[in-house]
Amino acid sequence: MYSAVQDFIAGDESREANWREWQYQVDHAARQVEARKNEFYRLRIVAVISAITVPSLVGLNLSGTGGEVVHWATFALSLVAAVSTAFVTLYRLGDRWLMYRALRDDLLKVGWDFVNCPPPHQQEGWEAFISGTGEAMARFNATYGSVIVGAAQSIENEKA
Repeated sequence: MYSAVQDFIAGDESREANWREWQYQVDHAARQVEARKNEFYRLRIVAVISAITVPSLVGLNLSGTGGEVVHWATFALSLVAAVSTAFVTLYRLGDRWLMYRALRDDLLKVGWDFVNCPPPHQQEGWEAFISGTGEAMARFNATYGSVIVGAAQSIENEKA
């Protein structure tokens, strides 16, 4: 993308800094999308498999050594299911994944709009790029504040 707008950006430190910041935010959001998505699915799969297995083990009703092993396996898997679900809920991994995906998509849209701006209108496109980037970051910060920070504050308020 940079090569498409290099002539307009090159030589202006402010533009170069803004472009590099935009690139960093896009890269960061893309990495976070993949990381949060992978964490979310891993923990959800572990929780679901454990939650499905526990009732099956409880229904075996074995006695003796086999019963003791099944009893402890049931206990361990129920803990695994609870801890996995707690991590997904506590860290709101699904919400974080979707928030970073929306940020990445918004930033990429703004970037592509600027890149596809014809040369006679690049200054107008640059202004739209700067304001669009700021709006995307503001939306992300507002969503993060309400979803992640707001949830943590409501939990704190419930404890009090």
